[in-house]
Amino acid sequence: MNIRYNLKLFLILILFSFNYIFSVADWTVLIYVQAKNNLSKFATQNLYSMSKIGSDNNLNILVQWYQPGKDGVWRYQILKDQIKLDSYLPINSDGTNVKDLVDSMDWAVKKYPANKNFLILWNHGVGIVDPIWQRRINYGTGHSISFGNEQTINLTEYSEHQEFVENELPIKIDGLLTQNLGMSQDFDFTSLEHRGILFNEQSRTYLNNEELLEALKQIKTNVLKNKKLDIFGMDACLMSMVEIGYLAKGYAKYMISSQEVELAYGWNYIDLLGSMKATTLSPIDLAKTSVISYQNFYKNKIDFYTQSVVDLDRMDDIKDSINSIVLRVNNAKKISRDVVKNLIKIARRASIQFTNKSYIDLHSFYTEFLKQIDNSLNNINNAQLRTSLVDLKTQLNLGKKVIESVVIAKTAGQRFPTASGLSIYFPVAGVDNSYYKTNFVKECLWLDLIKDI
Repeated sequence: MNIRYNLKLFLILILFSFNYIFSVADWTVLIYVQAKNNLSKFATQNLYSMSKIGSDNNLNILVQWYQPGKDGVWRYQILKDQIKLDSYLPINSDGTNVKDLVDSMDWAVKKYPANKNFLILWNHGVGIVDPIWQRRINYGTGHSISFGNEQTINLTEYSEHQEFVENELPIKIDGLLTQNLGMSQDFDFTSLEHRGILFNEQSRTYLNNEELLEALKQIKTNVLKNKKLDIFGMDACLMSMVEIGYLAKGYAKYMISSQEVELAYGWNYIDLLGSMKATTLSPIDLAKTSVISYQNFYKNKIDFYTQSVVDLDRMDDIKDSINSIVLRVNNAKKISRDVVKNLIKIARRASIQFTNKSYIDLHSFYTEFLKQIDNSLNNINNAQLRTSLVDLKTQLNLGKKVIESVVIAKTAGQRFPTASGLSIYFPVAGVDNSYYKTNFVKECLWLDLIKDI
C-alpha cells in the first residue's frame, strides 16, 4: 500500500516538475526595435519603462534591439529592473529586411513559448506609400522624407518641449554601449520628434510594404505553423490605414496603430505591460487596453494623438464596401461626370487629413460625401442622376457602419475628435508609384475613384 502511494506521489511530483520546467506562458510580447536612427535615446527610455514591469511565468517581454554603432543582432529578455542580454549574434544584420524580422520572431516563439503572441514594430513608419531616400533623414534638424512625385513631410512640426514623465534612475543593461546611456537630469526623452516602419539611417534602408507582407506571411507559415499572430502592433506613425490592415489581414487577428504621427516616446509600456501582468487578457481585451493606456498617457499633454484597434478578420468587409461605393460612383458618373467629380472633390477637401496630407480618415470622407449629395439633390433635375445618388447614399451609410464595426477601439485628441481609427490614401495630386504595387489596389476599386478626380 505504502509502495503504491509513494509511487503515485513520485509520479505527481515528476509531472509537476515537468510542467514547471516546460511551462508555457500566457503571452509572449516581442518588441522589434530598430533604433539606428534619431530615436535611439527613446528606445533606451522605453526599455527602462518595460523593465519596471518585467517578465514572469505568464508574460515574456522580449526585445530585439538595433542600436547606433553596434553591429550584429542583440536580443534581450526584459526582467523586473533588469534588461538581460539573452543572446548576441555577430552577423551582418541591419534590422530592415524580411529575414531579420522572421528570425527574431522564430527566436521568441521557440525559446519563450506562449499561448498567445504579440509582435510590435518600433521605429519610423510612413503609412502605405513607400518613401525614397532623397537625402539623409535628420528629423532633429527639420529635414523631410520625400514621397516621390507627391510631397514631403516635415517630421519636426511639433517641436515644442513638453514634460511627460519623470526621469528614472539607471538600471543595468547587459551588453549596452560603453557610452553612458543611463538616465540623467539632462536626458531629454520628451522632445516631440515623430515616430514614423523600420528605418535605419545608418544604412539608409527600411522595410517596405511588400517586404512587410512577406515577413508576416513567413511568420505565420514557418514560425507559427499556420497560426496568426494574436496582435500585430506598430509603435510608429501613420500606420492605421485600410491598406496596411488589408496587407496584414491574413496574418494577425488584431492590429494596433496610429492614424497620425506619434511622439518619439511612443506607447505607454508601463501601463500596457502592467495590465498583462496583473490579469489574464484575451487578445481583444489586451488590444482595447492598449488604447486606454495610450489615451490616459497623452490626453492631458497633446491634442493630436490617435490610436485604434482593427479587427483584421473584417478587412474584406471594408474592401467589399468600398467596391460597392465605387461602383455606384461610376454609375453616377456615366450620367453626369462633372457633377459627381465636383461632389467628391468638395468632400475630399472637407475630410479629416493627417500630417501626410494624402492620408484621410475614410469615415469622415463618407460623411462629407453624404453631406454634399444631400446638399445637391434639391438642385438636380435629372431623375436618373437623383436615383443613382440616392443609391450611392445607401452604400455610403452602410460603409460607415462597416468601419464602425471593424474598428473595435479608438482614441483621438481634440485635433481629431471624430477620427474613426482608419485612414486611406487619397492624394490631391498624382498617385504615387509605390501605391500601384499594393495588394489592396490589385483587389479593390478604390484606385478608380482617386485617379479620376
